[in-house]
Amino acid sequence: MKSVIVIVGVGDIGMACARRLGFGHQLLIADFSDARLKSAADALKDVGYDVLTQKTDVADPVQVAALAATCEAAGPLRAVVHTAGLSPTMAPPARIYAVDLLGSALVMDAFLPLTQPGSVAVMIASMAPQLVPTPPELERGLATAPTSQLITLIGDLHKDDSYSAYAVSKRGNQVRVEAAASAWGERGARIVSLSPGLIHTGMGQQEAKANERITELRKAVPLDRIGTAEDIASSVEWLIGASASYISGIDLRVDGGVVAAVRWAK
Repeated sequence: MKSVIVIVGVGDIGMACARRLGFGHQLLIADFSDARLKSAADALKDVGYDVLTQKTDVADPVQVAALAATCEAAGPLRAVVHTAGLSPTMAPPARIYAVDLLGSALVMDAFLPLTQPGSVAVMIASMAPQLVPTPPELERGLATAPTSQLITLIGDLHKDDSYSAYAVSKRGNQVRVEAAASAWGERGARIVSLSPGLIHTGMGQQEAKANERITELRKAVPLDRIGTAEDIASSVEWLIGASASYISGIDLRVDGGVVAAVRWAK
């Protein structure tokens, strides 16, 4: 039986990860959109991948549990790469919290019981928390609160500010991964987050058009280019591979150096 690679979210980064990681495995892809899921599956099958699909709203615990059940039936879990999320211009704060914060926690919870020695989870976060800090008193709750209490914990924080809600949600992803490392390690598994910087995707282009700050950040990137979905996929490939077998409970920032440049700008 083939081991299973699960890709949650089949946008540009999710598809790059699916193409890079999927050969030789059972590929299970999930997305909120039926149309996007079908298009992704057709494209992957056309070039030889073994693909299963499941429509999944990651903010719905029932649907996330169903995705995990499909994975369990398909074979042993090799890796789950969680790329599903909403950027600030895509939704109001409440929905961003539901998808980006709660949804990530639900995926982590659902797939932990399926792990075995060598299984890895990569949760796609963002560099945004480095630019919009989360209140320190909130971080422990984001890391350790029961998943069912996360939305209550947030309360009215940034209720009218999608950009700040996005940053808090992604910080929640990062610290929750740190807090989960022990539980995953007890099963011989690893969990990490990966925080992209400015990446040339449809979502990234939409944000750039809506936010002048991104233009300024682009000028500050030390490597003088926008990242690509393949940059993220290659980093994910390394993180789930044997060369990264001692790496767990950390966040890998893949941003071309822009956060460092902004932090230490004269």
